Amino acid sequence: MSRPLAAQANTVPGLTAALTDASGLRILGRRGLGHPGGEVAIAFSTTTCNLGTANIQWDGPMAPRHPVFAFSIVREIDGRLEQISDPDAAFVKHAFGVGLPSSCGGPCQPTGLGLGPNCSDVYNAFTNGNRFFLGPRQEVDPWLGIWEPVGSYFDRGDPDVGLPGNSDGQRSLFQNSANFPTDPVQNRLAVGEADLVAADRLWFCCQIVVRGEDGDLRRDNLGYREFTADWAEPNWTLTEIGAWRRGSVLENWNGAVVETARNGEDDGHFFVASHVTQLGPTTWRYDYAAQNFDNARGAAALRIPLCAGASLANVRFRDANANALDDWTHARVGPELAFLAGPTNPLDWHSFYSFSFETDVPPSPGEVTLDQARIGPGALAVSLPAPVPAPAARITFYGAGCGSPHPVLSSNGPPRVPTPGFALKVATVPHAPGLLLVSLGADSIPLGNGCVQHLESTVLITHGFFAADPNGIALSPFPIPNDPVLEGLRLYWQAARIVAGGPMLGAASLSNGLELLLSCR
Repeated sequence: MSRPLAAQANTVPGLTAALTDASGLRILGRRGLGHPGGEVAIAFSTTTCNLGTANIQWDGPMAPRHPVFAFSIVREIDGRLEQISDPDAAFVKHAFGVGLPSSCGGPCQPTGLGLGPNCSDVYNAFTNGNRFFLGPRQEVDPWLGIWEPVGSYFDRGDPDVGLPGNSDGQRSLFQNSANFPTDPVQNRLAVGEADLVAADRLWFCCQIVVRGEDGDLRRDNLGYREFTADWAEPNWTLTEIGAWRRGSVLENWNGAVVETARNGEDDGHFFVASHVTQLGPTTWRYDYAAQNFDNARGAAALRIPLCAGASLANVRFRDANANALDDWTHARVGPELAFLAGPTNPLDWHSFYSFSFETDVPPSPGEVTLDQARIGPGALAVSLPAPVPAPAARITFYGAGCGSPHPVLSSNGPPRVPTPGFALKVATVPHAPGLLLVSLGADSIPLGNGCVQHLESTVLITHGFFAADPNGIALSPFPIPNDPVLEGLRLYWQAARIVAGGPMLGAASLSNGLELLLSCR
């Protein structure tokens, strides 16, 4: 579970950035043989606005304090969302200086020290695709915004210049070496042509990471815009649709429920989108997309409640690379379905993975849990609300009792499978005798004098007799064994106190009705 702490580390008061626009899609190169067997490198312009009162430091790439930009491409296919650009291959853009800032929302206050309050800065597509300023995503801590230039990709060079030059804090990656003339796609935002062709819808996405920005103010650091991709030999035509929208692209998934949570003040946010489709009278498909927005420790597992008695079919995982050897595996672990990462493929920032399966259990409100992948401050996992195929065990009171006083029927806890010590609880007068009745359905049958039978009569069973203790409490054991067949079973109960002159046939008073839903959680 996530937990809050006192304060987020390294927050700079008044620091608030926003990505206010992205546009101008361009193809900067292509590799591969005949269409659609190749890959294309895509870039686009970005506009950043300082909405706060503090300057945003915007030093050059070998200085540690500057924003970085991450880029991705997402598609919808067969009702699912998938990231189709490899976040490890698509390097992030290191900002290198503010040009001639313009106003955004108020008078621009340029200072010469970075991006001043109410000032905006634009990087065009060619600048964002210039590999002289592109470095690996893994070097950046997205929660704290920290990047260390010493020993970085820029310091090492490409190819690596070796010691001592690869760890002296001086740029070894020079403009001529960063152009990679034989590979126009390397390190850029790349996507396979086959993935473009198969897409039902497409979006380009961007995220800015600003060192010291409070985690509560970052929702507008992320956004997306829809586009189309059309091929006419020998070129692609990319056409933007609609306006730039701030937030997670998962929010554009029709029919999905999107939730977000973070690891308190210790680490960043995850989004989880959930989409449930009924395929038949007793079959449901569950689709989840888990996105790491700015969580530095990453995620190594997605855990979804799934009772042992539920069916499971057509389990599917999709990440953003083409390496099937590092796909997450799945296993049923107790009352859950767990998708588990290998050691080389955690869910890191600015990426999302897709998960899908089919089962015979309809959706119920619940939680899914993401295990953190690395050791670090904060909790071991982050949980988010989501529809899940495992109803929570519950008790429901319905209908009124009769008599003065009438017995009150409840239980000693939730009816989970298994609960060996489960019992029905009757609150009545001291030493009162009575009996418990159980049925497979509820009903409302008038019996006269205000008494109502709340149980369906077709299968109506006497569970047993009870006698209240000196405090007027009777516990009737009903042990629930570890049997998956019981998961999802509903039982309906009512208690009758035996009393001379009672309102029911002059012999008893009746309790409320009690519905039990047995489940694994």
